[in-house]
Amino acid sequence: MLGSVFAKTIREQRRSLAWWALGLVAASVFTTAVYPAVKDNAASLADVVDSLPEGLRRALLGASGDFFSPTGYLQARMFSTFAPLLLLVYAIGAGSRAIAGEEEARTLDILLSLPVARRRVLLDKAAAMLAATATLGLVLWIAIAVTGPAFEVRVGAAPLAAAVTNAVLIALVFGGIALAVGTASGRRSLATGIATAFAAGTYLVDVLALSVDGLGWLQRLSPFFYYREPNVLSAGLDAADAGVLMAVVLVALGAALLAFERRDLAA
Repeated sequence: MLGSVFAKTIREQRRSLAWWALGLVAASVFTTAVYPAVKDNAASLADVVDSLPEGLRRALLGASGDFFSPTGYLQARMFSTFAPLLLLVYAIGAGSRAIAGEEEARTLDILLSLPVARRRVLLDKAAAMLAATATLGLVLWIAIAVTGPAFEVRVGAAPLAAAVTNAVLIALVFGGIALAVGTASGRRSLATGIATAFAAGTYLVDVLALSVDGLGWLQRLSPFFYYREPNVLSAGLDAADAGVLMAVVLVALGAALLAFERRDLAA
């Protein structure tokens, strides 16, 4: 019975997953296809890169400021923008509708009428969110690995896997927050709004802290600090930073479990 809720959730999302996968492939092809033009015009584009505000430049390029090597370009164009944004949007949507969506559609009672505990229903929903987001990450990895070499974007399979894993983790952080808020409130729109606002706010804090002295302590409260540093494509996945992101996901899941167990859904 545990597998049935998981399978039901994945089955219901299969069409949207296919469209999201196509979107990620398209974003990958577009990103890698532009690299030869960027490389050929490095001299003229260098002034544009240097003119960016310090915080934004460091957020996109890292401390090295590299934009014109395959690794630096991919980090700036894909893993500082497209990848985390697209995966984050998907995870927030999946997390917000996991319980709140079922509740608003009046199908949650049917799920809870099955001979399975609330905890297991929620864990299945969370597992489906994780599996779907990870699947999209795998699609992204394959798309870049296949299309990149054709456009001179050659990055090792292992560093690329580390960068994709990092993007999946940051997406799951906000997907977990959406899951917790949606489970506690029963309102999908509220869950989406809070998770999205928290993502935007913490990203802004991270960028501002790169430019404003004295905000380093505040920056460490942002999940994006642990996603951005170091540049995973060149330095590899940092176990401590990844551990922080996983810990936030687990805390959000724990909060969702506690809220779901305590809520009076008959009210």
